[in-house]
Amino acid sequence: MSTINVQRNYNLTDAELCMFTSNLCNFLTRDLLDFAAFGVTALKIAALKALGDAFEVFPTDGSLVGDVMITTENKNALREQVLAEIKSLAVRVEAKWGISSGKYRRLDLRNPSQMSDDALLIAAHTVHTKLTDYLPDLADSGLTQDILDDFEELIENFELAKNAQADMVAVRDEKTIERINNGNEIYALVATYCNFGKILYEKTNPAKYNDYV
Repeated sequence: MSTINVQRNYNLTDAELCMFTSNLCNFLTRDLLDFAAFGVTALKIAALKALGDAFEVFPTDGSLVGDVMITTENKNALREQVLAEIKSLAVRVEAKWGISSGKYRRLDLRNPSQMSDDALLIAAHTVHTKLTDYLPDLADSGLTQDILDDFEELIENFELAKNAQADMVAVRDEKTIERINNGNEIYALVATYCNFGKILYEKTNPAKYNDYV
């Protein structure tokens, strides 16, 4: 679940803010002598340009959504493999002792496909543990230690994929907050410098005035 609690202070798109900032830096450089009256220096202009350049290459939400989708797809694919393997293992127990037997009920499988990822992980570990106990009795059903070892590895991979997906969701939120804060910082500077420009040129130079609107 997203925990983003910051807001953008501007209505421009990020791309528009980048373009406006780049153009503004050119105007400020051109008019540097006039802006000196407001304490604007070449270093301050360069600092704004650096902020704008960094903002322009900052990961977009679209790219981060893509990363979340990739990790989610990987996690879901492994989840389906875990479900299929649980079914393959459970059916051996059912065939040997019956679905109403205590040994089958020890697997504690109630609609595994409806379980959350966390619950499915617990169920998968339970199945692995119980099937390890049943191995001698199910050898004639084709169950081997290699099958159980492969299942254990699959469970571990599913857990890693689940964690990776959760981490990527958190990264997206963190980057979104960082992007908003960076954009707000740039916009605040842009607004300040534009206000200076409008004050400087409102009565003297309409063309330059429009550059700062």
